[in-house]
Amino acid sequence: MNYYTLLQQGASRQPEKLFLVVDGEEWSYQRFLMLVQQLTGQLAERLPKELSGADILLLADTFAGQLAGFLALQALKARPILMHHGLPPQQVQAILQENRLQGLLVLSANKNDQSDFDWSFKRTGNKMVPHSEPDILGVLSSGSTGTPKVMYRTYDSWAGFFPVQNPIFHVGQATRLFLQGSLSFTGNLNTLQSVLYAGGTIVTSQWMHCRRWGQLLRAWDVDVIYLIPTKLQLLLASHPAVLPKVRCLFTGSQLLSARNIRELQQLLPGAELVLYYGASELNYITYAICEDPDRDPCNLGRPFPGVKVTVRDGLIYVDTPYHVSGVPVPFSVKDTGRLNEDGELIFAGRRDAWVNKGGVKISTLRLENELRAIPGICAAVVLPVSDSLRGSTLAAFLVKEETVTAKAMRHSIRQALLPVEVPRVITFLPQMPLNDRGKVDRTALRRQLDRMVGVDGECLIGQCAGK
Repeated sequence: MNYYTLLQQGASRQPEKLFLVVDGEEWSYQRFLMLVQQLTGQLAERLPKELSGADILLLADTFAGQLAGFLALQALKARPILMHHGLPPQQVQAILQENRLQGLLVLSANKNDQSDFDWSFKRTGNKMVPHSEPDILGVLSSGSTGTPKVMYRTYDSWAGFFPVQNPIFHVGQATRLFLQGSLSFTGNLNTLQSVLYAGGTIVTSQWMHCRRWGQLLRAWDVDVIYLIPTKLQLLLASHPAVLPKVRCLFTGSQLLSARNIRELQQLLPGAELVLYYGASELNYITYAICEDPDRDPCNLGRPFPGVKVTVRDGLIYVDTPYHVSGVPVPFSVKDTGRLNEDGELIFAGRRDAWVNKGGVKISTLRLENELRAIPGICAAVVLPVSDSLRGSTLAAFLVKEETVTAKAMRHSIRQALLPVEVPRVITFLPQMPLNDRGKVDRTALRRQLDRMVGVDGECLIGQCAGK
């Protein structure tokens, strides 16, 4: 069983049912199956022995191309691995070789017809590697600390959990769900497959045009939204009108501030707001229903049914049958936290997100939450900086409201934080850089920070004040 088979079943049961909308372009279940079958035939004709059993990196320039290529490779019994956009050629080559993949498939859509693709296939010469599990797909790690690693999944490692997650996220056959961004982001890929499993409809946009998102939400009667908090903030900033038909919004990867919750409750007055905690290596772990804006933003709720969470020496361990192949459980992704008396997970960030500043331990996650709570600050990222005198210090990248001056913001920061918590480097940005998965590009911020500090961690005069 794989997701191509699932599409076949959907097309058999409800051929004319709307499956996918991309910026107004519509595909029914039957029409999208025909698109996948056409691509499958082309690949099988020119690569008859190359794909069966192979691990193939896939790069496509459109959402429909990503999905069609992904399903076509599964139809040919290959394991597709969707590649992040924007990677330099040398990193793509490193992914292919270090993960011992057999080839790279590149799909380019016809500018006048999203259903027509040009494609090329590059062989690597790597021999096929036996899989001990019945893996059907691979996903890439973020690669923030080196070459992205391929992690493989069986069909059941995701689909086996859909009967649990779908009711919590209000996903069913009648659902019209909006998401945005690359399918190389596992949150998007999992969500799309869960809607396919339920027989629902996906609505999306190729573009980071938030006003366009609002138009699509209204035009297609979207009732469920999946966006990570960075994109929710963009939607809130550009779409003041309420969306009364949305019944559920679920989000993860980052935390929601009190202001985020209040603004979302105004935009989506009939929606249940669900914040989840998960990991690419695992699956969904805990979830919380966010009704009270003044709730603890680090409270990520109780475990999903069938998932067990424990904490040892401050590290979160998860025991679940729904994980990537080869992971021993209980497993930890090196996140820290604790369980309160109600069994809820209080998240404290990654283990490497703690800074020892002159003997005082500071959580960059908690500091980010405190900065976001200051009136006038729209977004905040805190990074550790090595310091020759103190061991470590802090740098903050902030997005402020246009009506507030940088001088006033620095004063508010000094008033709100303890002296030891005040970042030594404060830089104001017009907006946070995002990667193709919609997450804050901390690597880009780190590069910017490296240009602003000396080799010994000392701030270069005149470059750290911001504007």
